[in-house]
Amino acid sequence: MTKSHLRTILNSGDFVVSGEITPPHGSDKNLLLERLSLVKGYCDAINVTDNVRGIPTLSSLVATYLIKQTGQEPVMQMSARDRNRILFESELYGAHALEIPNVLFVTGDHSTLGSHPQTKMVYDVDSIQALALAKHLMTGHDFAGDELEGTPQFYLGSTFNPYADPMEMQVLRTHKKQEAGAEFFQTQAIFDPGRFRDFIKELGTIKAKILGGIIPLKGPRMARFMNRRIPGIKIPESMIERLEQAGEGLKGKEKIKSVRGEGLSIALETIEAIKKTQGVDGIHIMGIGWEESIPELVERSDLYPRPRGD
Repeated sequence: MTKSHLRTILNSGDFVVSGEITPPHGSDKNLLLERLSLVKGYCDAINVTDNVRGIPTLSSLVATYLIKQTGQEPVMQMSARDRNRILFESELYGAHALEIPNVLFVTGDHSTLGSHPQTKMVYDVDSIQALALAKHLMTGHDFAGDELEGTPQFYLGSTFNPYADPMEMQVLRTHKKQEAGAEFFQTQAIFDPGRFRDFIKELGTIKAKILGGIIPLKGPRMARFMNRRIPGIKIPESMIERLEQAGEGLKGKEKIKSVRGEGLSIALETIEAIKKTQGVDGIHIMGIGWEESIPELVERSDLYPRPRGD
């Protein structure tokens, strides 16, 4: 089995920092490597998104392999929206052959949210079933029961949304994901730490590790777009007003700097709240085109330098 540094450091009890980069909307691998260079050394693991909002990007399998080639710890994201069980199995074989240690499963946003709304979505299995499929492959047999020529092994993860209603249903789904095979979770972006703490309490005892999601806001326009278009995102109006007020009376670069500075302040406040939440093992920072924010948040949160587990 390819050793997972992410598993090692999560099990060590250290507070983990994972980051997220978006593969290019095309085949230019240099763009991926440039984005990676911005966060290198600041994260214990780097998550590669998988056609978020149904917008086609460089394959998560290829992008993850390219990241691994640089010596960084990758997490490959796989969406059930675009795959049936045959493709899941095939790509998981490939991921293990390329020594990718960590795989994270998501159900996937509806394609109407993206640039190809006419796309026929697959959803042969959901994220819970995909986890169960991957866990089954690790026994040495495929989903049809046939013996494999080489058994894949992974550190399996998934996501949960602490703001989904009803909360009880999302708690139930999170436990089902753990039962299906999830050993770690990344959450949807947290903008209301109080609700997040309530969810963690409701979740109760859980063996899987939890990384609280952070999205630094570039400005009020981004925040309102996310509230309208990104499922599971709930940014309070008070935060949006803070971003608006930060730009009042300013123009050009000064306005951008001030507004983004306020966005970083909001993210830092959220990180501090997560660090104080019992039962949470780290943070997952989603830069969303603002990878430069990740090193600054890590440094200003006193989470740098990162420990290296063996």
